[in-house]
Amino acid sequence: MKGSGEPDGFAEYLSQVRGKSAATVRAYLTDLAGYREFCRRQGWRLDQALTRQRAGLYLVERLSPRTEQPAGTAKLSARSAARAVSALKAYGQYMVFRGRCAGNPLAGLKPPRYQRQLPAYFSSDEVRAIVCAFDGAPSGKPLLIRNAAILHLTYATGLRVSECAGLDTPQVETEQRLVQVTGKGGRQRLVPFGGGAARALERYLSAGRPALAGPQSGAALWLNTRGGRLSARAMRNILNQAVLRAGQLKHLSPHKLRHACATHLLEGGADVRLVQELLGHSSINTTQTYTQVTRTHLRRAYEQTHPRASRDEERE
Repeated sequence: MKGSGEPDGFAEYLSQVRGKSAATVRAYLTDLAGYREFCRRQGWRLDQALTRQRAGLYLVERLSPRTEQPAGTAKLSARSAARAVSALKAYGQYMVFRGRCAGNPLAGLKPPRYQRQLPAYFSSDEVRAIVCAFDGAPSGKPLLIRNAAILHLTYATGLRVSECAGLDTPQVETEQRLVQVTGKGGRQRLVPFGGGAARALERYLSAGRPALAGPQSGAALWLNTRGGRLSARAMRNILNQAVLRAGQLKHLSPHKLRHACATHLLEGGADVRLVQELLGHSSINTTQTYTQVTRTHLRRAYEQTHPRASRDEERE
């Protein structure tokens, strides 16, 4: 991948040493390629440009609304710039790993601040209508039985779509109602699920998966029509079908379904640290975003329903 601006071995370092996901590796390589192009225009070699001052000049160029962006590039959002900082710092650490630097020269590089956008709020009734859209499928419809099990398990556990797609049958224990998940960075966690998801899974394992299984199925839990492992993209399509079946006007993506799981757990009184563990968040700050959602929704519901919540009443 030299043509894309990837220094030899950086991708392998990210995936094998740092345990980054394939999507994160691709994003970091893109960010590093952008910095390399900036260095080329300045007449710097990449190893010469691993300083906070020069990386800061790059961020100023890419963030400033007054600066004309290089051909083929667009102004970075603050969030994208923050990810670029993470990519550059990871490359600096890679140079330490390779013995090219005594310490990471970009360790103190600060990302720009940005306001996290609150996740969209979905009520439990809205989500229930979508999750139950395939319930009651006939025994001769293994795909519908599969779809119902996917939706119930995803909402019950808050799994990322990639985590759900990667499940193998030994990772799911219906009697104990536990699923062993391999998340970002190869980190593993045990996530419980309830009776509804357990019943949907049991039905799929007895009446759905056997009808779909073939020589190439292996241990994959979710199977497609050819007996192979179901893709994350196919799971997104299943959720889209469920939204249509439920007649919902709001779009619910797999990640928003994960958001809904977290929000509803917190609304039910779950401790934020427990939700962090269940969802596999490396930082408590990510989980605390959902507490803001519940507070915002609580305030909105109060103002809309309490007879003395209006400003006119407050002035009496």
